[in-house]
Amino acid sequence: MCAGSGTVDYEEAARKLIVYSQGLAKGSLGTARSLAVGEAPVLQYLSDTGEEMNPSALADKLGYTRPRMTRILDSLVSKGYVSRRHDESDRRKVLVSATESGVEHAKHQGESSVAAVAAQLSALGSDSAAELVTVLEKAYSITYDREDVVSGGKKRGRRKR
Repeated sequence: MCAGSGTVDYEEAARKLIVYSQGLAKGSLGTARSLAVGEAPVLQYLSDTGEEMNPSALADKLGYTRPRMTRILDSLVSKGYVSRRHDESDRRKVLVSATESGVEHAKHQGESSVAAVAAQLSALGSDSAAELVTVLEKAYSITYDREDVVSGGKKRGRRKR
């Protein structure tokens, strides 16, 4: 990117965005949640909704592939944060939900994640932090074609196909 000239090398910007976002996910966000990347949003969603869900529907809702969702759920089940059971009306169907331990973990980790990222944002300063959030909101809406912005993990739209 050429600062000030108004010319943007979008491929270079894309490379930097990929590197920086992966670094952030593996760094403060990943360690603050103490879960593998991908597990935290699944646990948070199940905790927030408090409902049992079919893993395929959950994968579609959160934009994961079904095999990835299976791996995430396997890990969360092994940690005791999610439970699986067969649907009583159709034993072929599986339902997943957050356990009490999972709800408590999501609540605690959500609070510590927010505190960790807030500390990093404060180092940017007020104007830069606000600009970063604005740009990320725009990128999120373009990527996921969503009008709703995730607010405390409560609202989620469908991922663009």
